[in-house]
Amino acid sequence: MNDALAAVWYAFAEGRLHFRTRAALEAHQERLARGHLRWVVAHSPAVAARFQSAGLSPQQWRTLPPTAKADMMANFDQLNTAGLHLSDVLALARHAEDGRDFSGQLRGAAASAFAGQAVTVGLSSGTSGTQGAFLVGVQERQRWAGVMLRRLLPPPVWASVMRPQRLAFLLRAEGGLYRSVQSRRLSFSFLDLLRPVPDLAAALTAANPTLLVGPPSVLRALLNAGASARPARVVCVAEVLEEADRAALEAGFGPVVQVYQATEGLLALPCRYGTLHLNEAHVHFDLEALGEGRWRPIITDLRRRVQPMIRHRLDDILQLDDVPCACGSAARRVARIEGRQDDALVFAGGGGQPVTVWPDFLRAALNRVPGLREYRLEQSAPDTLWLLLDPDALPTRTAAAAEVTAALARAGADTERIDLRFGPLLPAPPGAKRRRVVRRAFSELPVLKVNSEVKS
Repeated sequence: MNDALAAVWYAFAEGRLHFRTRAALEAHQERLARGHLRWVVAHSPAVAARFQSAGLSPQQWRTLPPTAKADMMANFDQLNTAGLHLSDVLALARHAEDGRDFSGQLRGAAASAFAGQAVTVGLSSGTSGTQGAFLVGVQERQRWAGVMLRRLLPPPVWASVMRPQRLAFLLRAEGGLYRSVQSRRLSFSFLDLLRPVPDLAAALTAANPTLLVGPPSVLRALLNAGASARPARVVCVAEVLEEADRAALEAGFGPVVQVYQATEGLLALPCRYGTLHLNEAHVHFDLEALGEGRWRPIITDLRRRVQPMIRHRLDDILQLDDVPCACGSAARRVARIEGRQDDALVFAGGGGQPVTVWPDFLRAALNRVPGLREYRLEQSAPDTLWLLLDPDALPTRTAAAAEVTAALARAGADTERIDLRFGPLLPAPPGAKRRRVVRRAFSELPVLKVNSEVKS
């Protein structure tokens, strides 16, 4: 079966994975986990070593101490089951990024579980401080594309796949995950974010996509540059989607939905009503409480085998919505992807204790500043916060300082001990992710404490 047919098959198969009760969903996850964990432990020395070190069997995977991206990269050669070396993966991925040709693949080593099979490689953007490499096998790539088609094409999916669909991806790196499933009815355009905005706007207009995928800041910039398109859906990826961006994109392009994906996998997708749900038919989520209704995910991907993700802790901050969705799915609803935990700011409180200030509070505060087009907040020291503004004018500075100071005070920070500094917001490099709230590394910063509460 070729890639295009396989992706369509997975798209229809995804329709059978609609669980209306948590009990049915969790039973499905447990069935997947039993076979998957046995296979992974048998083929990934790094995962086997984690279980052995913890004194646990694969059946006890739910209590395995979590790992993180830095650990994954440090043990990359022993983690992946295709026998690939990190040096080779990085060399190919960086060559692809430099030459803007993402068609290259590696082949699984002769003695590996994927001997001779094609493996797609890529890099994360590295905005979290640790650049991640990802590996995806042929079947994984087909399933990934099929699941995306099922969730993103306008319902009913059988009608959508019978009509010509033009998908336009505005991405830093194409990664090869979708182009291989191109067919007579399904065409993909990769619009390179390194191109100048006017060129991208013209290319988007010419592509006239039925489905448009990209970071919200880029999509809005293209809209402002005169891009014209009326896709059935606009899919926002890679950045926090703010309400002002959603409203502008819906007015200019069409209905907006969101996808939550990362180096670590395909993590949340919209249902037919546009509500974002955790991808729990394929990924198990444990959620660590961060306080104030915020959670940090620990994921176990129950499908990926080339690069296993077993009890892998992400740095993202999620807010969930407990109200049942009209679609009837038991998969949990994501109310908001707030960003990364390392972008939460930490200042001293009135008694000297560390106080966490979540990015959402600061974004909401600056959204009230009249005339502010764009901004970035950077905490560069325990007592220093930079406000980089566009426009960087006295009225904007005055209003921004008042709003930020009030937000910090509401969060419990001692504003008398915080030095607010100002500067102009410089243009971001082409292809860079937008980060509006940033905490720079400095040794004096208290470590954010995680509540002991964890829910599966």
